Amino acid sequence: MNPTPTSQVIKADERLATIFSHFYCVQQAPDAGPLEQQLLPNYEIILGFNFGPPIPVSLGNATYVIDQMAVFGPLQRTLTYQLPAGADLIIVNFTLDGFYRLLRVPVHGLKAAEVHHPDALLGKSCFLDLWTQLARMPEVADRLQLLTEYALAFVSPSSPAALPLFDSMPYFNDSAADPIKVLAQTHPVSIRSLQLRFQNYLGYSAKELIRYLRFKKVLYFLYQDHAAAIDWLELVTRFGYHDQSHLIKDFRHFVGVTPRQFLKQLATGGVCISGMVQKPVKSAFGRR
Repeated sequence: MNPTPTSQVIKADERLATIFSHFYCVQQAPDAGPLEQQLLPNYEIILGFNFGPPIPVSLGNATYVIDQMAVFGPLQRTLTYQLPAGADLIIVNFTLDGFYRLLRVPVHGLKAAEVHHPDALLGKSCFLDLWTQLARMPEVADRLQLLTEYALAFVSPSSPAALPLFDSMPYFNDSAADPIKVLAQTHPVSIRSLQLRFQNYLGYSAKELIRYLRFKKVLYFLYQDHAAAIDWLELVTRFGYHDQSHLIKDFRHFVGVTPRQFLKQLATGGVCISGMVQKPVKSAFGRR
């Protein structure tokens, strides 16, 4: 039996609430066997700091190894990673335009299926210096304090061009409204300009976000109550899909499996939804 790793989901300092949504900190015992986990799509960018052995990850059809640091995202597909014995990892989960505000790197230049080193994006060794300081700290609380101080020192305000995007966010949960058209009517900005701003600051289109947010509601529903006997037709109606094949298409697009296969994954554990606290399961795998 694999021991469940020690993991914590910690909210970011309220002063950084529009930069980071949370930190995910996980440590695997030195004598534990390898543990496979899956992080479901969240359409956000994550930055991983690894202080233990190399961590194998796969994203789409590509495989990578996290030695010290890695940037993923915007995460539009399931990320699979393996925690080796002695793993010691902190994941920083960016939100809104937080990644752009901290690194000043246009998000549209990042490919969702690729992994990047933060210093390669910046062209200088800022994050390597930060990682070196963090690696010397044995306590998670001290590491998070340093990460918070670093972000507060270097983060910039949101660009005035990005602010209308955040005004539009409530409309994305209203299926009767076209968020971009509503935004164009309430701000002196063209539809084309708004579409480009979504790509630049958030890394995806408004249309992609609408599709994902609907699917996210399905994931949360199944995660909270993943009984074996799911009324799939009722789910189609509840979440506004055209038919069952439409729902299956989204499952294959975002998580790479059918709805029934996804339920089996939930039952065995090892499936993570960003920001949710780990639940105990009767399995060799932990699930949060």
